[in-house]
Amino acid sequence: MSPIFNLWGLNMKKYIVTLTKDERETLRALTSKGKHKSQKILHALILLGCDEGEYQIKRS
Repeated sequence: MSPIFNLWGLNMKKYIVTLTKDERETLRALTSKGKHKSQKILHALILLGCDEGEYQIKRS
């Protein structure tokens, strides 16, 4: 993969995230109920937000 842009000398790379329906459900459950570490919840929210799969809710 090639860098998208150079920001302060850092090479930023873009990765396409596509989650399956089961993966999305697992991440949603992790973010909505129970007790989990905040870092784990944050990572789950980031993955859900980056998802470009067919089960992603389209935003306008």
